[in-house]
Amino acid sequence: MTERPTLTARGLARQQALMLEAAELFLSRGFAAVTVDEIVAAAGGSKTNVYKQFGGKEGLFIAVVERLSEEFLSPLEQLAPGPVDSGTALAALGRTLLHQLLAPRHIAFQRMIIASSDQFPQLMEHWYAVGPRRSQAIIARHLPGVDDAPRLAMLFHDMLVTEPVLRAMMGRPCSAAETEAHLLDAVRTIAGRL
Repeated sequence: MTERPTLTARGLARQQALMLEAAELFLSRGFAAVTVDEIVAAAGGSKTNVYKQFGGKEGLFIAVVERLSEEFLSPLEQLAPGPVDSGTALAALGRTLLHQLLAPRHIAFQRMIIASSDQFPQLMEHWYAVGPRRSQAIIARHLPGVDDAPRLAMLFHDMLVTEPVLRAMMGRPCSAAETEAHLLDAVRTIAGRL
């Protein structure tokens, strides 16, 4: 969202340490309950570094959201289903995405984002761009030559993710068999339109 200053190797290492510690604290306790002092105490460095590199706690939080979104979507980005039909490609993409999004770390991330949305509303829009919109774009790339691939990718993504992620957030996760059946239903629904 904001441009960060160019850093030396040592400064970059300090920045990474800040982001790693901040991510763990934000995931475990939420944005509002964590102070800059606590982050600095855990990571080392100084409050000045946080303000200089991120503009403050909010900027650091946005950087953490970007970093975690990248972490969660990296396997999806790297997936190469190969020369297969669209249904097979969608199934592979869906399994990879669900594996990432149903992991406890991602469920904690989802809770953190939702809990922060009232006090930090612009975060939701940014998270949507670097998270769901990005995963939808990755799925659309695997539907070459399909009319309206971005819209079908959005429908597939939302149909696939909503029920299993919400159930996991409520502490009532789908079984592996339910998750697979849900995935195959979503694949059939979209593949039938290709």
